[in-house]
Amino acid sequence: MKNILRCLRYADKPRIIWIDALCINQNDDVEKGPQVARMGDIYPSAHRISIWLGREENDSTRALNSMLWIGSKVTVDWVRFTVALRPECVEPSFQDIDKGIPLRPEDTEAIFHLLSRRWFERLWIRQEVLPAKTTAVVQCGLYQIPWPPFRRALACIYQKPRTWTPFDDKLNKRLLSLRGHIIQSSIVPLAYVRASFGQSDCKDPRDRIYALLEFLPEKDRAVVSSPDYTKDVEVIFRDIVWRHIKHYGSLDLLSQCQINSKLATDISWTPDWTKKEFIYGRSYWRGFASSQFGEMCTISEDGRVLRTPGASITTVEDLKDISTIDGNHPNEQVQETLRMLVPNDKLNKRYVTGVSMLEAFIRTFVVNALSENQEPWSGFDPALEEAQEIILNALKVMRAMLGDRKLMRGTDGYIGTVPQPTQNGDEVCVLLGCHTPMVLRRVKDDIFRIVGECYVLGISEGEALLGPLPDGTRRLFASDPKSGVQSYFLNSRTGHTGLMDPRLQKSFPGLEDFPERLGEDPNAKIQLTPEQLHSIFPQMREFDII
Repeated sequence: MKNILRCLRYADKPRIIWIDALCINQNDDVEKGPQVARMGDIYPSAHRISIWLGREENDSTRALNSMLWIGSKVTVDWVRFTVALRPECVEPSFQDIDKGIPLRPEDTEAIFHLLSRRWFERLWIRQEVLPAKTTAVVQCGLYQIPWPPFRRALACIYQKPRTWTPFDDKLNKRLLSLRGHIIQSSIVPLAYVRASFGQSDCKDPRDRIYALLEFLPEKDRAVVSSPDYTKDVEVIFRDIVWRHIKHYGSLDLLSQCQINSKLATDISWTPDWTKKEFIYGRSYWRGFASSQFGEMCTISEDGRVLRTPGASITTVEDLKDISTIDGNHPNEQVQETLRMLVPNDKLNKRYVTGVSMLEAFIRTFVVNALSENQEPWSGFDPALEEAQEIILNALKVMRAMLGDRKLMRGTDGYIGTVPQPTQNGDEVCVLLGCHTPMVLRRVKDDIFRIVGECYVLGISEGEALLGPLPDGTRRLFASDPKSGVQSYFLNSRTGHTGLMDPRLQKSFPGLEDFPERLGEDPNAKIQLTPEQLHSIFPQMREFDII
């Protein structure tokens, strides 16, 4: 703190500085709750936000100047996360996204050391710099540069290759660990908190949620409620999940749960937001396993058992580890993965849904994240034909979706990608109101624990409940600021688009006002009564999840 004050003070006049560590009593849980709730008002009101990275060392001035130089050459579309050349830039190496940034070895090393500073891992700083826009500065010792070009430089060196240097591999790994920080959206729903902020640190595990209030959509803030540091973290998380389920009529938040939680509680249906982990590219929001049906779950009196209707679709029979694809020699790593996972004699056969085994493996490897399923196209996802070429030529597209996963073969010929803790005998289930299939582990009778979400071709798009989509119809997804990510359906023969799943028959109960509700909220859910549920889905039974 002494070094900070000496570097931030003015030499000729007083300066008023607000420092959260000093201005909030960190030892008073009663006081801290209301103060934390006010931080979203404090930072936008600041005349300037100083991002203090520490003393000048490890050639930090060189690093800051390099970042300023890179940031001055490019613009960034932060919604689509695309980097473009500034009109006044004539540097040839910046005009081609595939050309390397001309950095000298000493530049790369200095940038690596700068980005390795503790500040970049702190969770609280994400809320602090978000409202700063043009008013923030990045400072090491007495030297500072504006935050906007620094942030643009982060995006540029993340997107573009660089001239290879001995520190390039280290810088690559560091940039991947900072991905959530670099690609920082101003709105982050609860369902994406682990993916966006899972790499960050905080001392109090309750701040895994409370430090992010300014990022949450208004409805999610209401679900979280006011910060209360007098409650245990397990109670806070469990209450948030239950309120989220009832507020949205959805079990989608269960896709954030995994069995190797470090929470003291043994409740598996609560996400462990305290875990510091790297989640790269997992497309939770693409799932459509229970179509547009809402949840019908209840909770036990002691708040420990979640009871929900569901259907067990396949049992895990065989598992194969997927090699780590970490950016070092990626072609060789992917080729080895393909040789292990995809026997040549399997590719000419048909999958259970009728597509070729080659197409089944391709869609599984990229978790169906294809450009045909997105409108407008974001510029990232490959088309099916392109993905086939990429897979057959053993390139590195799979790193994003297969990290920390296993390839699963289930009964009836299903294949999919499942969490690492999955074991033979675990069941892949569709829980009513949950957008992804879930791997469940039977404890006894109809009592289960959540292992984690999964992708299984032929289950993840609602086929297990409603069968395949009509010929010529595709489910697409888009997003808008008001409704977030939403699904719609395109009939390629007629060009007709609609928000309602075409597999939902007009005779289905609960559909009378559903089209109208979809017009108001594209993520609206169909709420069934118990009698309607058993009439439509006789294969469903009750799952008790602890």
